[in-house]
Amino acid sequence: MNQDSLNRSTWTRPSSRRWLDALTSYTDPGERAALDRVRARAAAKPVLDLGVGTGRTIPMLSRLGSDYLGVDYLPEMVEACRAKHPDARIELGDARALDGVPSVQFGLVCFSFNGIDAVDHEGRLRVLAEMRRVVRGDGVVVFSTLNLDGPAFRERPWSLRVAPTRHPLRLAARVAGAVSTMPLDLARWSRLRAHAVEGPGWAVAPLSAHHYGVLAHFTTLQRQLDELEDAGLGGDVTFFESERGERIEPGADTSRIGWFHVVAHPR
Repeated sequence: MNQDSLNRSTWTRPSSRRWLDALTSYTDPGERAALDRVRARAAAKPVLDLGVGTGRTIPMLSRLGSDYLGVDYLPEMVEACRAKHPDARIELGDARALDGVPSVQFGLVCFSFNGIDAVDHEGRLRVLAEMRRVVRGDGVVVFSTLNLDGPAFRERPWSLRVAPTRHPLRLAARVAGAVSTMPLDLARWSRLRAHAVEGPGWAVAPLSAHHYGVLAHFTTLQRQLDELEDAGLGGDVTFFESERGERIEPGADTSRIGWFHVVAHPR
């Protein structure tokens, strides 16, 4: 199975859609900071929302700009999104080949929640090229991506991941839950690990989300800068880290940053 097939088998589960439905606002402070930065530039311009899923981003992005279009490559997600947001325009499509989407059309192109990391390395480069094709010269591209140098890439199923709490009984329950899912996590990690690949400044490897049900692309900050430049999106690039929404610069220590949010302008 390739990366597409492996990830689709996870995201088409009802549990994955329920998990997405539970998210109703920004994923993290970094996403808020990135969208705040482009708010004025995107105002009253058409918006393209890639990887829309079940529609978490529709309320925030449709208000940010105008003439909203949401796209997802999973029919199940498109169906669920249309049911939740009947007034929004939602289409089935693939960010690697946005057939039927006009060039130089959108003032804001957004691919949130590390959606660009769902495809392999060559597919990722095609996504960047397509975003450049459809964005206007005075527009902006926003997306989030997993950090190769950060903790998400280093996670392993035998390391307990427990959300902290001051309540002893709640903590004990969380530890017990994490231990109980460890065999499943290990089995899925081992299955996906067989499909892992690496290149200069990037890697495709298992991600702990959905109990290691996703094979994801990771990249360094410098590699992302180089890819943006090659795609024609290297104008005035800004990065925000996920935890606090602080701006980060090339060369900074990113070892504690799980992912970063990118704001890029076409050249």
